[in-house]
Amino acid sequence: MTQAEAALLIRPRTASQVAPVSTRHAGEATAPHTPSPASAQATRPRRWFLRVLLLGGALYASLLLFWSANHLGLLSVSDSSNASSFRSAATDALRETEELQLMRDDFLGAATGSQEDDAKAPKTALAPPVSQDRAAALKETREKLEKKLMEQQTRSPSGLGEEERKAVQLAEEHARSVKMLLSGETKQRELKCIGWRATGGCSPHGPREPENDKGCTNVVPNSASGYCEVEDKATGERFRVMKRYCASLRYDALFRCSEAPDFASFKLDSMEAADKALVSGFALPNVESGGQSRDGIVMVVYPKLVASAYATIRALRDVLGCRLPIEIWFREQEMRAVPEAMASLQQLARGSSTGGAISFHEIDDPWASGFGAKVFAVYHSFFDRVLFLDADNVPVRDPSFLFTSPEFEETGAVFWPDFWHPSYTIFNIHGQSLLWEVLGTPFVNSFEQESGQLLIDRRRHAAPLELVNFYQFHRPNPFTRLKLAYGDKDLFRFAWLKLKTPFHMIQAPPAVAGKVINGTFCGMTMVQHDAEGGVLFLHRNSNKLTGEVKRKAVYPRAEAIKRVRAKLLRQGVDAIPEKQAIDEEMERLSLTPAPTLEPLEPDGLPDPLMWTHLQSFNGTSRRAFYRIKPYRATPEFPEWQRCYGQREPGQNQHFYTQEFADLPFAGLERHLREFAQEAVQLHQRKVDEGRGD
Repeated sequence: MTQAEAALLIRPRTASQVAPVSTRHAGEATAPHTPSPASAQATRPRRWFLRVLLLGGALYASLLLFWSANHLGLLSVSDSSNASSFRSAATDALRETEELQLMRDDFLGAATGSQEDDAKAPKTALAPPVSQDRAAALKETREKLEKKLMEQQTRSPSGLGEEERKAVQLAEEHARSVKMLLSGETKQRELKCIGWRATGGCSPHGPREPENDKGCTNVVPNSASGYCEVEDKATGERFRVMKRYCASLRYDALFRCSEAPDFASFKLDSMEAADKALVSGFALPNVESGGQSRDGIVMVVYPKLVASAYATIRALRDVLGCRLPIEIWFREQEMRAVPEAMASLQQLARGSSTGGAISFHEIDDPWASGFGAKVFAVYHSFFDRVLFLDADNVPVRDPSFLFTSPEFEETGAVFWPDFWHPSYTIFNIHGQSLLWEVLGTPFVNSFEQESGQLLIDRRRHAAPLELVNFYQFHRPNPFTRLKLAYGDKDLFRFAWLKLKTPFHMIQAPPAVAGKVINGTFCGMTMVQHDAEGGVLFLHRNSNKLTGEVKRKAVYPRAEAIKRVRAKLLRQGVDAIPEKQAIDEEMERLSLTPAPTLEPLEPDGLPDPLMWTHLQSFNGTSRRAFYRIKPYRATPEFPEWQRCYGQREPGQNQHFYTQEFADLPFAGLERHLREFAQEAVQLHQRKVDEGRGD
């Protein structure tokens, strides 16, 4: 599939790559824009285009000539200027990759809302700073790669010994006999690993470096380039698999060629799964072949998301007037861990007679936990056409119109972009990623996908959803083992691209909602748009609603020992505190609430007010300038709070900032905070009733 074919699949309905903010909603502020040039100046862009085209062609020819000269040994060791400029460009790219990887660790610590991450988080749900070990690992990787580039630039055949030259010559001759395993191959082969074959130039197609070859079970450094050599047990043919550039993997992925046979068979197995869904008469679970389509909203909850889900549903029903039925999917084992965890949602369902029904459905697959819960819910939904919403994702207006939108009626699938794109990604999804080989598709230069909201016609898209199900649950899974993708967020896009099935990707990149204090902006909510560029979803993925005051973690026994010890020292006694004194101090501590993480809001609601400003990308700017930066914003914001966006509003011409008070949905956050508090109160009341209090 070519890039042009991929563009047709994504089906943008606007001429520009990034849609400007729409003005069709009354009272909604819009982005500043530049008027169209006069007809008399229409030829000027053409002239500039020709100049840029010629300049680009000359640059490409120069780079090609340099590469050829370098690998043919035409550049001598003494040609230090060319070598140093090459190393400078390479190391600059490496440093940027290192910074992005560190930002990824920061960002994921607070910006993801997956059940899997939440289960692993400490009780305070606060993300620690990036560890020194990870920073050191990144630095070590970069230094190794810089050293390798230096060696490759100064290495020449004349500098090799006789034995080394023979080894390289034999390796090159053998490499020419090792075939490429074509992406379109449909023959299922039984392969065995031969070993890692190292190459130079940070390319799997570079000159062989046999001295850096490794066995099948050896870990291959992530800064290395090369490929795994495998053999067909039946025919004896040798193939190249898992072809790697220096940037093909994330720094923390573990790579061994022993996984190459499974890697090679994964894409064939995935196509077999999709082919089953293409057989006449195949249907997904709970899909009826005839009659009118059933439309509805699907959510997945676990105990810590109940308050968010309650708030979102109350907002849909009582603020936005949405009457779509709602399915709530959950894992019984998780809910049993918190007594009466579903009490507030169950009460909401009992009172839903005036609106759409709310139904509850158990996720009974033990593998469908964490990110898999979302895939399971969409795959098994009782609705034919689903709008999936993360529980902490609230629309700003009734989303029912999406089911009759031109984009959905044309394609039957609408997806939304993430913050990240190939030239600026914390998930390493770019043109040299190993991801594209395992998918068996060409690189597609587009925004990554954010799956906090999905709009899918399950009747029309049984095959892609069957493939998504395979991508999520197949074991062994290269997406997770090699960290080629994060969770479920891109799996839907991948499946549609693999099957060349049309979908509509919303063109406006995400905006960021947050708060400004003393001129410092801290973005804490991802904002998604409709097809015309108007704000549609507010995904509170960095600081979720809890309905309770967030307090600092206090360890009662350690604090009690500290206090008793201090008392003894003040009395001039240097002794170990007795158990009775510690227990008494712990009793006193239990009567005093722990300090709050943030000052309480004037309105008395427990959740902090987060939405005072909206930061959006200027629709007239090129995508290359769209860069959402994760950062800490101390001292204006707590050290534990992770922010993203542009810290200083107005300093970046490609982004503009609006006050929430000027937007038509300005009062929505107060409703959500009230509803979250109500959910906690209903839950506590049910717990008290069970105790007989």
